[in-house]
Amino acid sequence: MALKIPPLHLLTIFEAAARLESFKLASEELFITPSAVSHQIKSLEEHFGFELFQRKSRGVTVNSAGKMYLHYIQQGLTAFEQGTKKVKHRYSSPSLKISCFSTLASNIIIPQMGAFQEAHPDIDIRIETGNHVADLRYDDIDLAIRIGAGKWPNVISTKITDIEIAAVASKTFVKKYKLSQLEDVSNAPLIDITMMEDIWKAWSNTVQLHDIPLKRSITFSDYDSSISAAIQGLGLALAMFPMEKINEDNGLLVRPFNENITYPESVYAVYRDEDENRHDIQCFLNWLRKSPTLNNRPFR
Repeated sequence: MALKIPPLHLLTIFEAAARLESFKLASEELFITPSAVSHQIKSLEEHFGFELFQRKSRGVTVNSAGKMYLHYIQQGLTAFEQGTKKVKHRYSSPSLKISCFSTLASNIIIPQMGAFQEAHPDIDIRIETGNHVADLRYDDIDLAIRIGAGKWPNVISTKITDIEIAAVASKTFVKKYKLSQLEDVSNAPLIDITMMEDIWKAWSNTVQLHDIPLKRSITFSDYDSSISAAIQGLGLALAMFPMEKINEDNGLLVRPFNENITYPESVYAVYRDEDENRHDIQCFLNWLRKSPTLNNRPFR
């Protein structure tokens, strides 16, 4: 049975005009003229036999019928968009698209990517890095690497590694402030991170460092900047291991103390339920789990 709906191009024009309550703004968004928007809206209203907008001398507003129709049109267009992305994702994606936070990409994945390419020359990888948390319902991403508790709804979450937190600094900084015992922390400037709320307090409580003032000299909003500052000798920072193992092995960071704490969240790989058996995703996850850095990380 043929669908008894208006032409689809009228629906997209209506959605923009109703959402913006302006034929002019809708025309700018859709790259057509205001008169074309007005004409198409008129055609849609003729299809219904009643108006969807209230015309005013200085513009238009959506009437009650238009508001009701806008609700259903937006639901339908959202479903079209999601369906289009899923079909494109399933049948035409030429590469495995991964969203990953910068530290894991730089310190774990990239240094060993050559080995993956040799083992799987048929799989192309595209990695997007940053602090943006990919939404697999809408984003053109196949696999997301996240830090969390692993309880995201409507996706498969596979733990990659647990996280240990340790105090780190440059060799020069450790020598300058004579850092060898936990009590020495009170004499050293600390680097704090707003995205890891109260992390210094959690670390000091866990290592039984009580009643010692902690001097914060600089605070960053993101983790990567705090580690960069520590490498530059600006302070003592708290680092995530095994992600910073490469900087420790290269001598850029040292751990002046033996004490470390377990971070309450872990690194997870997250992907859609329907992709559970995708060959490229499983190949990548198997390779990542076997990473020497993730599997060889002794703590002193």
